[in-house]
Amino acid sequence: MKIGSFVIMMASLLAVLSFINGYWLGRLLRSSLRRNFRLGYAALTLLAAAAYLSVRWNRPFDEFSLTGVAYYFGPFWGVLQLLLLVAWPLSGIIAWFQARNEAPSRPTEPENPPVSPLNPTLTRRVFLSRAALIPPLAMTGINTVGVLDAETRVVLRRLDFAYAGLPSELTGLKIAHMTDVHVGPYVSARDVKKMADLLQAESPDLLAITGDFVDDVSQLPGVMAAMKPFLAALPLGAWFCMGNHEHLRGAAPIRRLLVENGIQILDNQNRTLPFGKGQFVIAGVDYPLGYSVSVRPQVARRYLDTACGTGRCSEFTVLLAHHPDFLPGAFEHGIHLTLAGHTHGGQVGWGQRSPFEVVYPYMRGVYGQQQSFGFVSSGAGHWMPFRLNCPPEVGLITLRRPA
Repeated sequence: MKIGSFVIMMASLLAVLSFINGYWLGRLLRSSLRRNFRLGYAALTLLAAAAYLSVRWNRPFDEFSLTGVAYYFGPFWGVLQLLLLVAWPLSGIIAWFQARNEAPSRPTEPENPPVSPLNPTLTRRVFLSRAALIPPLAMTGINTVGVLDAETRVVLRRLDFAYAGLPSELTGLKIAHMTDVHVGPYVSARDVKKMADLLQAESPDLLAITGDFVDDVSQLPGVMAAMKPFLAALPLGAWFCMGNHEHLRGAAPIRRLLVENGIQILDNQNRTLPFGKGQFVIAGVDYPLGYSVSVRPQVARRYLDTACGTGRCSEFTVLLAHHPDFLPGAFEHGIHLTLAGHTHGGQVGWGQRSPFEVVYPYMRGVYGQQQSFGFVSSGAGHWMPFRLNCPPEVGLITLRRPA
């Protein structure tokens, strides 16, 4: 699917959802207010679409400028339409109770109408009418929290992996992990600098970037400049595997800019890196599959076979894979540690779980079989600025032997 088709599809979906929600919300208001409310709702929908499309995709902006506020209003309004679909049945139930409490033969309130137990001066009819507005107002609040959660913080997630057979020379190896940064409209060079500073303070030995690093190629030189001090401080360098967004945005210029700045790309390849008196293998698999949701097992197996080469992954191996569908194959190969992303952790979750696990069985967190582990990060960025109980994250992985 091309980007233009995707935008048209999303705009059409926004129009349909806004029509449904505007009509339904109008039903909760007095008849004298409905027409003006629906006209206003339609106007806000058009404004949201225009604000989103009027800001060029490839132009960075200050989030606190008028342009930035306009750009955020578009996705804010779009996500709100989805959340209102959850509120609709709840308000419908309340409205049904309201209809049951109204006498059908009486157009006016009785002389002694039933009152709400919460407020003796508030009639039950008025109470239920107002209560029906609570679900959409709650969804608006949740939407606001989700946008703020996505845009105001990045957390550092520390993970220790203990291997019984870990060579003593590799004990204490620190790997910084970044994935799904999505440099573009909502993630700037300034944001990436904050991520790099978080990781640099931990003195990692190398940086692993597992794809979907950039959506706006024009911002990449500025991002590389912001990361330069961090990249220069890495004893074992920075390593990269391609994600689907790199291929969608133009793989050739992205590859060139990354390599020019010292980031080494692993396209179904591996390298041996020294650490102290020991060594380990770092491997990476490509993911040129565009908008596909999953990786076919035979494709994953072929890429992994190529990346591992002839017996190279029998040594301690760290695999970089954008899509977590490579995890089962990595476990079969006995690869010790696989780092992945792609899912964004669902961007909505509770604990380490997500309602979208029906789509991605390896959604977020640590998975493993025996001495083969995989870590799926929820990602440091997004192309839709909404996260709820699933904050953007960068990772610090430390290798250890069992105590």
